[in-house]
Amino acid sequence: MLSVGLFVAVVLLWLGTTNRAEVWPVRNTLQYHVFQRLDRWFGPTPGPKITVRGTVRDAAGAPLANARVLVAGHEGTPYSAESDAQGQFAIANVPAGAYVPVAGAQGYANTALRDVGLMRRRLGGDGPLTVQLSALPAPASPAVPAQNFRLDPPETLGRAKPIPSEAVRRTVHFSVGTRQNQTTLYYTPNDGKDTLVPLILAVYPGAADTWEVVSFPLTQAGYAVLAVGPAYALDLEQDVDDLERLLDQVQAGAFPRADPTRIGIVAGSYSGLHVFRMLQRNNQSIDAALFLGPPTDLFEMRRQFAVDGIVPPFGLDQALIALGYPDRNPEPYWRYSARYHARSLDVPMMLIHSKQDEIIPFAQSELLSDDLTRLGVPHELYILESMGHYLRAEERTPALDELFALSLRFLGENLR
Repeated sequence: MLSVGLFVAVVLLWLGTTNRAEVWPVRNTLQYHVFQRLDRWFGPTPGPKITVRGTVRDAAGAPLANARVLVAGHEGTPYSAESDAQGQFAIANVPAGAYVPVAGAQGYANTALRDVGLMRRRLGGDGPLTVQLSALPAPASPAVPAQNFRLDPPETLGRAKPIPSEAVRRTVHFSVGTRQNQTTLYYTPNDGKDTLVPLILAVYPGAADTWEVVSFPLTQAGYAVLAVGPAYALDLEQDVDDLERLLDQVQAGAFPRADPTRIGIVAGSYSGLHVFRMLQRNNQSIDAALFLGPPTDLFEMRRQFAVDGIVPPFGLDQALIALGYPDRNPEPYWRYSARYHARSLDVPMMLIHSKQDEIIPFAQSELLSDDLTRLGVPHELYILESMGHYLRAEERTPALDELFALSLRFLGENLR
């Protein structure tokens, strides 16, 4: 009996601490339903407001400036500050309690400060925090390159709506081990030429073949368009690796007519998380990035869900629940919240969001813009009065024309 009890205890400990992607979303969802009941009965009871102080150092122990340190409340409220020239930081007005602080800096790995395993640090009575960050290795391609890469024969297609356009389309295939790539389509202008044109990596919030209302007009405007739509997931790293694999193939000249010296990215909604993450990891080959209705602060989205009662459609509330409580499991919120990594987004950037966005509040783009402005990072922000979340239309309207005019002006200025 003792051995059985010990085995059960070990299994429960593993289930409670593992970061395996197939386990932690289920664990966090179960934990949410348990804690929701406990919170209704007992609290939570936040402590008095404190200032969290500390020093950020590199692996050699030298003070590190411009590092971002964050703690998040049980409901998601983020509290953060940047380190000064001496590596010191002070986060004011934090309710005393137990947290997992997270930190990062441009060129350094993200770090979470736990006491043991998944145990949080109790802040309020302890001394200053010491945060040590390790430098990231030099940007490199994914460890496993794309295998069995090929393009299907070209086919010439046209669309009448919303903007009359034609393109030469090829389907892209590659594998990584036994895994095949998701649907990836490559479009080039149907102009009878073989000259190089700028390439746009279009990362869509849905299957690539459902977004040809965007791919075709971009191709008609004189771009090669490499379109992919990552499937919905909570851990995006594999899909970000695939985006980097595609760019490696562009650099290797595998895509006819694509100019590897002029590369832009377009992303919208959920797919903005992938592109922001890719820019954090390595943006050396990107000349321009256009974001349409992106989430930029998952902590704030969780707070709005928990406190303001804003329930996003399409089951996105369940995704927020599966990420776990931000005070005890902040890593995925931190990793995919672009506003806390704004110093790493040093590429020409345009943010476009609709005031009528029913899924991602337009304030998300404003939050990132505020941080970019504070840091002096050049960018453009446009909040449109009309259209909805996806900024997509099957029929041509003045609002759609305005959206395309803004987009093509930005891309042209940075890629032509």
